[in-house]
Amino acid sequence: MLLTKSSEYAIRLVFHLNSREESFVRLKEIAKILEIPYYQLAKVANILIRHEILKSHTGPRGGVQLKIDISKTTLIKIVEPFEGDDIFNKCVLGLSVCGSDNPCPIHEYWGATKFEIVELFTVKSIKDLIEINNELTEKNILFSKT
Repeated sequence: MLLTKSSEYAIRLVFHLNSREESFVRLKEIAKILEIPYYQLAKVANILIRHEILKSHTGPRGGVQLKIDISKTTLIKIVEPFEGDDIFNKCVLGLSVCGSDNPCPIHEYWGATKFEIVELFTVKSIKDLIEINNELTEKNILFSKT
């Protein structure tokens, strides 16, 4: 299971919006800061708005803002609109015939690791992950707080 660029951008966008104190932030500004192509970020944001993860406002003080409670929302809610609800049942290599009866070369290893990844996406809240990120950021490991 590898995430699409859209899912990666969605996660980065949610993390970034959480770090902002302004009520609404312009996508062009976010795209520049996160070094994400603006039009790709706009598509991702529109999908997140339709799934009620973000809200938007037009006008001079417009932009996007988080609509979710990050202490009650998990990563799966952020990536499902892009990956589908069967994200953890897909073959890591993208093979349609992969399964217990006809495993791909990675199938056995994925099965052993899958539980931990499913737990990360479905149990840990976005708030939990942001707190971990902030600890690692202080050590210059993960996303910057800007």
